[in-house]
Amino acid sequence: MMNKLALALLASTSLLSFAGCATDDGDDMSSAEISASPVAGKVGGQPWTYVAGHTDAFLSEGDDDFFATLFPAQFTTCGFSEPSGDHLILSIPKAVGDYPMSLARNMTFVVGNDNKIAIDGHIVVTEVTATQLKAGIAAKFDDQNTINGSFTIPICAD
Repeated sequence: MMNKLALALLASTSLLSFAGCATDDGDDMSSAEISASPVAGKVGGQPWTYVAGHTDAFLSEGDDDFFATLFPAQFTTCGFSEPSGDHLILSIPKAVGDYPMSLARNMTFVVGNDNKIAIDGHIVVTEVTATQLKAGIAAKFDDQNTINGSFTIPICAD
């Protein structure tokens, strides 16, 4: 009896975890044209425009992708302090190219305490140097969480 209860709890927890992923509403962002304007759209149903972001040297080390965060506020990049509030977490390839989003390469809309994982979209990396990355992204979780635009972020040193 206890094993069945534990299995049922595990199954329901797994379903709840998966419920945080985007749903398919027929609006395919994987081929959407990416705007040359700064990343903008809706996050948590509110207007959102990119101001500053950076990579995380520790979380990016040894991976094929950069772990990056984008914020709608100015802050000192490559430091230990980040602004509070809604923001984006991206997995950005370290090589130039156009990459579709998937369960393995996704983007997170951080809305309050909720993480809304978007797998609908694509990211286009246009330049990678030793100190910065230029890219564009079109991504959607739902109608209340959708972004499109370009950005430049510093690549933080180890």
